[in-house]
Formats: sequence, structure tokens, C-alpha cells
Amino acid sequence: MADVDFKFKQKTPACRFTSKIASVMQRPFPREWLLSGSNLVLRKFEPALIQRAIDCLRPNNFSIMVVSRDFPGTWEKKEKWYGTEYTHGKIPDDLMADVRKAFAVSAKERIPKLHLPHQNQFIPTKLEVEKKDVKDPAPAPRMIRNDDLVRTWFKKDDTFWVPKANLIVSLKCPTIYASAENSVKARIYTDLVKDALEEYSYDADLAGLEYNVTLDYRGLLVEVSGYNDKLSVLLGQVLITMRDLDVQNDRFDIIKDRLGRAYRNFAFQQPNYQVSDFITWFTCENEHTVGELSEVLPAVTIEAVRTFHRELLSQFHLEIYVHGNLYKEDGLKLTDMIVSTLKPRVLPRTQWPILRSFVYPPGSNYVFTSTLQDPANVNHAMELYLYVGSRADRQLRARTFMLDQLTHEPAFDQLRTKEQLGYAVYSGTRSSLTTLGFHFVIQSERDPEYLESRVNAFLVTYGKTLTAMSDADFANHKRSLIVKHLEKVKNLDQETGRHWNQVSNEYYDFEFGEDSGFSSFCCL
Repeated sequence: MADVDFKFKQKTPACRFTSKIASVMQRPFPREWLLSGSNLVLRKFEPALIQRAIDCLRPNNFSIMVVSRDFPGTWEKKEKWYGTEYTHGKIPDDLMADVRKAFAVSAKERIPKLHLPHQNQFIPTKLEVEKKDVKDPAPAPRMIRNDDLVRTWFKKDDTFWVPKANLIVSLKCPTIYASAENSVKARIYTDLVKDALEEYSYDADLAGLEYNVTLDYRGLLVEVSGYNDKLSVLLGQVLITMRDLDVQNDRFDIIKDRLGRAYRNFAFQQPNYQVSDFITWFTCENEHTVGELSEVLPAVTIEAVRTFHRELLSQFHLEIYVHGNLYKEDGLKLTDMIVSTLKPRVLPRTQWPILRSFVYPPGSNYVFTSTLQDPANVNHAMELYLYVGSRADRQLRARTFMLDQLTHEPAFDQLRTKEQLGYAVYSGTRSSLTTLGFHFVIQSERDPEYLESRVNAFLVTYGKTLTAMSDADFANHKRSLIVKHLEKVKNLDQETGRHWNQVSNEYYDFEFGEDSGFSSFCCL
């Protein structure tokens, strides 16, 4: 699998590639292994070396580290720098006796669950790619099925020619965001699905396949990606687990407790992360704050989740995207598998979830303040969000990106380097579901009102700079932005992300970022 992964490894950004190679150069690899060394560590099967490693696993050659909330003994030592208490000592004799006994048992007496791995059913055996000469790759996917139940988009990989594919399934369901309680139950459900698939998906991960079940703005999102040969096998098991999930009491308690801790820990994140989440909640419809979700979590019972599970999968609309080393027939077969496994009822089009964002009235000025719950955090954070308009307006998008291009470096230099307002200082375009904005975020020990005043001062000053800017300098900035947006995608995953973004937001502007998408911008 390491050999296969290296052979079909996708390109990465140049900065990441050079950074990785620089680190590999510090390791004792032959120079001819610089590109493959970190991937092909095991180049041949050597049973003797494996046996030498196994021989090191013996009762007189190991240590145990125990981490526990409730330590039954006493702390004998304290770590020098952070004052962490700990203790260490000899392994108890009774435990050592059990260990020696375990090593001495015969094969028949061994614990059945401790065994060598079974055959991995996900190892790809068909890695052929039918490569053709394509003058101009297709810029967009095409719809191959569209009915009351499902809409399927498909694009055959005609750019990267790797034996891989990506499948994204959106289950549009208005039930999830009808209330904060439903959102919590949906989150618990997705966590339980992933928990149930943990052991099964381990083999898939080893064989280069990945999956995810999560929530998006319209309902559930299922993603499966990797080598296309066995992609349908993993997809089938994910769908069956979603459909037939047996919610166990012990796993429910663990997932619920874990989610509760995640909600509580939100208040202890860095302030700049928190303010960005608040902006999302304020601008997007059907979003619930962590506080609202945390309040309803204790009342959610296992029976409520079981009932919600049945309701959730009973009626929805499917939006599917298939991309990679597959053909139209494969896309239709995968669609049939999804429909036949889940068997949903048709969701009327009038009930499909609609993406909407808050439109700020002209001249409005809203301020929201919140007190940090972490008393040990001495920082403040401020996000100044400037509403621009609709994401559907290409000219507006181009001008907003241009503003980012012009102000990105000067804003950082003024607010971060010269005024030293804080370590976390950034600005740029901020998109919502249907709207576009521009924002400044600063985390600092200075109070938010002062931070806002410094951002306003920068905007006034830069307005004068922009007025005095020469046509040649402005043209250089414009050219730089055009080059950045016309940069070709480097791998299959990037192209999938670009296409799915247009499908999910329903703008279908697949050529945005290509020549036709920025032609109007060149005339600004």
C-alpha cells in the first residue's frame, strides 16, 4: 500500500512540498530516496527483522504509563518547569506475575480477540486508468439524474488520471435545524455512526479510503474518497450503519458526555476563535449558539435520539456528486445503491432547506459584546465585519477580492507590526451562505473599543493611500490577483472541492476562477 500510495501521490502546494523535503533531508536516507523516503520506509519483506522486533516484547523489557483522574496513591515528585505532580516506581509483583503467565500460555489459551489482522477487503486490486488525450478538460460536472428523489452530478476525471474518486452525498432535511434540540440530536447521531464504524473503517484507512458523516447547512453530509476500486464497499457499509444504527446505552452516554465537554470547552478557546463563531451565528439562518445547544443537551435522552434517527432517515432529498476515475454508469449505480439502501420518501421541493443570510440594512451599525468565561485569559478580541452584498454578483466579488489584495499587507504591517496590537491580527474577505463581507480580527490585551478605533483609523488612512495610488501600481495589484485566481487546481480533491462548493451553494458558477469567470474583472 505504501508503494501504491507513493505511485499515485497527488501534488501539493509548493511551499508544503519544499518544507517536507527539507525535513526529510535531515534523516539518514540515501540521496536518491529524498522524494520517496518518508513514504517507502518498508521497501521489502524481511521476516528476520520482524522477529527481532517481536523478541524485544518480553516481561522484563517494558514500562507502563498510567494516566488517571483519580490516582489511588500519593504524588512523590513534581516536574521542574510546569509543576506537574507525578510518581514512578517498580511494577507491582502481582501484575508482573500476571504478565509472565500471559506470556507462558499456549496458543489455545490465548485471548481470542488478540490475533493477527484478518485479510483487508479494501486493498485495491484494480488500479488501471483509461487515460485519453484531452485538449481542454471539462470545466464543470454534468447532471446525470434529476427526479423528485435525487439529483446526481458527475464528472469523469480528465485532468489528473489517478485511480481515485470522491463521492459526496447531501441529505437535505429541514428537520435538523428546526430547533436547537434537533441540532443536538443530529450531532449525537452522526457521532454515534462514526463511533460504530471505528473498527470497520480502520482497514479502509490503511487501504487509502476515507469517509466522514457530518452535518452541513441543509442536513447530513456523507463523504467517501480514495481508490475507486473498493469505494463502493466502504460506502455500502457506511449507509447500512446509518440506516440500522443500534444506539447502545453505554456508547450514548460516552458520546453525550464528550459533546457536553466540547460545548463547555468552547468558552475556553482563544477569544479570536469565539468572535468569528458569533459572526457566523448572527449572519446565517437556522444557526444555534453553543450556549443554546449546551442548554438543551442534558434533556436529550437515548429514546429521543432513537426516535429522531427514524424520523431523520424517513424523508429527505438527495444531492450527490461523483468525481474521479469512474464512468457515468458507475455514478448511476452508486446513486441506485444509496437510494435502495436508505429508501427515503420524497421530500417536496417546497420543503427543501433554503440557504439564507442576514442582509444588513444600509447605514446599520450593530455591536455585540460577550464576556469571556475563562478568568485566566487576559486577552480581548474584536471582529469588525463590513457587509458588502450578494455573493451572486461577480463584479462585487471581484472588487471585494481586490480590496483584500490591496489591504492585506498594509493592514498587517500597520496593526500588527507597527502598532503591535496583538499576535493574532488578520483581515480579508469573509463569505457567508449568500452574502459577502470584509472583516478585521484582532486579539489583544487592549480593549475591543480601542481595537475598533485603530481599524477605523487604518481604513481612513488607507483610503487616502488608495486615492493617491498610481494606475501602474493598481494594475500590478490587479494582475497579481488575476494570476492567483487563475491558478490551476493541483489535485483531484481540490477540483472536487471547487465543484461541490458551487453545487452546495446552488450558484453553479463553475467557471468562476477560470478565464471566463475573471474576464470582466480584467476590465475594472
